[in-house]
Formats: sequence, structure tokens, C-alpha cells
Amino acid sequence: MRTPRVFDPIYYFLLAAPSCIAVGDQPQQPASQKEAQVNVPQTQTPQAPPSQVKPPTNPAKAAPPAKPRTVVLQMADGLRFSPNRFEAKPGEVLTLKLQNDDSSHQPHNIVIVQPGQVQEIVKIALDSVAGGAAPGAPLNHPAIIAATKDVLNPEGKDSLTFTVPSTPGIYGYVCTLPGHGLVMYGALYAGVPMPPLAKDTNIPQATLEKGLVGGGRRPFVQRFFMPNSGPASIAVALPGTQNYCFDTVECRVRYAWSGIFMDGSQYWRGPGKELGELGDSPWWTPNAFPIKFGKKNIANTDLKFLGYTVSPEGPEFHFQAGKQDIFEKVVSDADGILLKFRLPGVKESVVVLTDSEANWQSPEGTTSKNGIAIPAKKAAAFQVAVRPKTPPASAAVTPLPASETQPSPALSTP
Repeated sequence: MRTPRVFDPIYYFLLAAPSCIAVGDQPQQPASQKEAQVNVPQTQTPQAPPSQVKPPTNPAKAAPPAKPRTVVLQMADGLRFSPNRFEAKPGEVLTLKLQNDDSSHQPHNIVIVQPGQVQEIVKIALDSVAGGAAPGAPLNHPAIIAATKDVLNPEGKDSLTFTVPSTPGIYGYVCTLPGHGLVMYGALYAGVPMPPLAKDTNIPQATLEKGLVGGGRRPFVQRFFMPNSGPASIAVALPGTQNYCFDTVECRVRYAWSGIFMDGSQYWRGPGKELGELGDSPWWTPNAFPIKFGKKNIANTDLKFLGYTVSPEGPEFHFQAGKQDIFEKVVSDADGILLKFRLPGVKESVVVLTDSEANWQSPEGTTSKNGIAIPAKKAAAFQVAVRPKTPPASAAVTPLPASETQPSPALSTP
């Protein structure tokens, strides 16, 4: 007969224990067992060694290096750079495209230096040549920011890439060949506003006129993109020292200035978006069409520019205000300008609108607070003198011989 098996109570408990610690929808555990689980440490996921950590799938890409901005710099006739000054941002990367277009067939170089160091570098270059170095040979000096490695021979081309210092300032550039550096230098304005050309002591005033629009010829007429004027403006250098800008959209003089005419080198050597740079600040900036018929002001929509002709005095502009033809010629007059008007067939009086920026006078009209009233019988042809309240202290401009002062073209249409 088989003997019945007897289960040990301890053995039975061990067999049943796993069913007491199940999770999920199992019966609630006794309090004593819950407390026992609180002190059981949490299981942690093993960390991979640093060498096995995978990089992010889309890491941020480093910014590409800044693309240099190109500035075309010409070595021109008369021992001068063109342009003789330009602007840049501190820290900007520039590439100078150099062209030796000097028709006198002289070699040149360029050295860019710290503020106020142009003449010091010129002196060091002269001493170097006196010591046996070749003219234009590279110099070793802490004031030098960048320089061409070789002299640029006539009709030669080269490029020079460098980073503008991060400190705002006026950095010079100069040709260090013997005798050149006294007049052949320019200024790089980094984060510093440029003064008017006539007041800029950082560029050689002795050669300035040669690099301007018209090359110093007077009278001279040039269509150009001008500051604070319409897109179809005409800049005029009059005989003597006066200059003005005529806006062909608003059919009026936008401003007048005296002395040095205008620098257009940035426009000609750039993408065609730069504006002409005046030689000095305007002394007169009228803000409205100058003629009023009776009580009616002329709107821009009433105006139509028809062209101009030129004479030794300067151009005469032809335009219409409504149905009225108007001819206007601006000529030099003492310290200011003279506005000469012709209104063929006019049958009513007109008023010339004045402003407080200048002194006004007309022999045909009567001055009042509203302007200068021109009676109908004199309105067919009259003139108005406009003079600065404070005569400008600009140096007189020496005109070229008469044979070289005729502007071109002789006739222009819109």
C-alpha cells in the first residue's frame, strides 16, 4: 500500500509565494508586503560608453564663412585712387579688385594701414628704398593691415582680400612708391560717417577735381541717380562754383551746393545702384514746385518734363504745368544762382513760392510773406535771384579752358 505524501508547511508557502507578488489585475497585496517593496531599489537602464553614443540625426550646421564683398579700386591718372574713399562695416571681409589704369604708365601698389598712419608708412617706405630695398617692396610694420605682395605694372590687375578691423575708424590706403604717397592715398570709413568731400581731410584735395564727374569741366551736365531726388535727375556744374540738381519728375531744382561738384566713382564701378556723392552739403533745398498760378498750387500730376537744351551758361529745361509751357534756366549769380523763367502765352499773374533757407529777390515782382508776385504783363519772362543767407566758404573752382567746357549732349530728351 502506497504511503500518502505529507506536505511540509514551509515548503507549501514557498510554492505559493510567487502568486502573492503578481501585478496588474491581481488581488490587493497585504500591507506588510507593500511596505517591503517600497525599499526595493529601482532598476536603471545601463548607459552606453561615450564612444558608442550616436550623434543626433540632424545636427546644426556651422555657418559658412562670410563671402567677401568686392570693391573695384582703380589706380588712375594724376597719382590718385578712384574711388579715393569708400565705406565698409567693421569686421567685414573685402576683396579689392585692383586695376592700374594710369595712362602715364607708372607702377603702383596699395598698403592698407591703421588710422593716422599713412604718412608714417610713406616715410618708412622711403627709408627702405634709401637702404637698398626695391621701390614698392613689402614692408613689415604693425600698422599695416594688408598690402599687395608685388608692384602692379601698367594695365595690370590684382586682388587683395582682407578683413576690416572690428574697431570703427578711418583706415588709410596708400601707394608707397617713391613720390606717390604724398598725394596718392585714400580713406576707408569703417563704422564712421563720411564728411562732405570738400571737408574731408583724409583724402588728397589736390587731386580731387580730377576724379569727379566731368573732371572739373564747367559747365557740365550729367544724368545721374542723385540723393534725395527722383530717379531721372540731372546734375549740373555751372561756370564758377555753383552746382544744382534738377528733378525731371517734379520739374524743379531739388537743391543747390557750391564748390566741388560730385563724385560718381561708386556708381560707375558698382552695380549701378549707388547715388552720386555731392562735393559739399546743399545750401538750398526747396520743398515744392516754385510757381503758383493765381491761387492754384501745381501738383506733380500736372507736370510733364519735355527735355532740355544747353548753352555756355548751362541747360534750359522745358516742361509743362497743365497746358502751360515753362522754360527754366539756372545760371550762376554772385554767391548764388539766378532762376530764369519763360512762360510763352501766359495770361495771368504768377507767384514764386519762397522759403526761409535763402534770400530771394526779383526785379519784376513784389515780395510778400506768401512769395514773390509777378504781374501778368511781366510773367512771360522773369527772373529770381536765390542766394544763401550765409555765403559758403568753399574754395573757388578754377574752370578749364573754354574749348573744354562745352557739355555733352547738346540736346537731351526724357
